[in-house]
Amino acid sequence: MRIFTLFAASALLFSHLSGNPQCYVEGYNDLIASADENALILKDGTKFPYHTDSSKSSWEDKINNADLATQLIQSYDAGGSETPPPYLFDPGRLRYQPFFQSLYGKNKKEIEKNLVTITWPTLGGSVKLPVNKVGGVDKKLYAIGQEISKLPKRDRIWAEGATTYAYRVIKDTDRLSMHSFGIAIDLAPAKTQYWKDEASSETAHIGYKNTMPLSIVRIFEKHGFIWGGRWYHYDTMHFEYRPELLASSCVATAK
Repeated sequence: MRIFTLFAASALLFSHLSGNPQCYVEGYNDLIASADENALILKDGTKFPYHTDSSKSSWEDKINNADLATQLIQSYDAGGSETPPPYLFDPGRLRYQPFFQSLYGKNKKEIEKNLVTITWPTLGGSVKLPVNKVGGVDKKLYAIGQEISKLPKRDRIWAEGATTYAYRVIKDTDRLSMHSFGIAIDLAPAKTQYWKDEASSETAHIGYKNTMPLSIVRIFEKHGFIWGGRWYHYDTMHFEYRPELLASSCVATAK
């Protein structure tokens, strides 16, 4: 089973209510000029408030109205112990969409101008995948594929069926999928697990399932990609580029 830190109480899931703004600077040091509790400024001059006025009292509020502070209130655990993630522990699912639009493209046309093609190794050869070039995401994903190609076949089989760019919303929402920005990849979709196959409500109590090997997960995390299998709302095929959550000042300490 997957590997997580089990917090003693659900209240601890939001113990860092504003996160550390420097995680953004550390994670995107070639794209972000500065960040503090008031604002984040990109190197092109674009400025975002660190906190917005929208309500974030409920889980639905947090996931639908996240801001830059909300994105960091749960520390991603790249390690942990052999327990499923606690209730509503989803580091990375709380996303401030305008931030990603400014980085990778404000709309479908702009995003597609930033897409390049990488070669992804398969057991039978290779496939071509469209990936965003901003911040070197394409280079990182290419490097990940090369490392996975050196794993034993029993692990490599879980990197088959790869898909990346698709401009679309997340199922049952009006929020853009991270695949829309060309910074996410799904692996082995026919054999992995997705929480909505068990429940549709965001606040439902669900069981945890996973078959993705940790050997693949660790390679992705080393290059700044988080894994959907570290979420209570598990999406074990899914990886997305979120270096702010893997910055040394932000990542949870493995227990």
